Amino acid sequence: MPLLRSDYQSFAGDPGYAPGNQGHTYGLSSWIPYYGQGVYYSDRQLLYAVRSHYCPAFGFCADVRKPGVDWALFRRVVEQWRRVAPCFLGDFYPLTPYRLDADVWLAWQFDRPEAGEGLVQVFRRDASAYESARFKLHGLESDARYAVTDLDEAGSREMTGSELLERGLPATLKEKPAAALFHYRRISGAQ
Repeated sequence: MPLLRSDYQSFAGDPGYAPGNQGHTYGLSSWIPYYGQGVYYSDRQLLYAVRSHYCPAFGFCADVRKPGVDWALFRRVVEQWRRVAPCFLGDFYPLTPYRLDADVWLAWQFDRPEAGEGLVQVFRRDASAYESARFKLHGLESDARYAVTDLDEAGSREMTGSELLERGLPATLKEKPAAALFHYRRISGAQ
């Protein structure tokens, strides 16, 4: 069980390490159900850099001797990981092809059918010309309804399983690079 999947990590929160770490999650998740990685706090594109390191065993730290740590944002990032952490042990579905190029989006899904929940991670790389994309999900019950929450926005929206499977989950990321984290939970339908 690799608790540190690689020493390819950013010690200054440099977002330049993000695509490589996204690639690690993409590649390992099909083969190894439990692995770890950590990242260090930085105010430079924090959500993009940190979410690129999210995995089942995740560590996130800040140098308390340095001024300028946004502790509210730090706590928010940790709480978001805690909310979705069980999903990392679910079924893994790549939603885009594997690529490290700077002009693409990368996305995947972890689904826990027994719990009726899952997560979708979406990354817009820094040279991508597109602000929006749709990602067709897998493993859902087509006749069920799901509450889908973008963890960067308040509230959730209801979508049908068939809509998520056939049309896909819409994502809009105006900044680049950027990362989105969606959590979904079955609220009615098949059990």
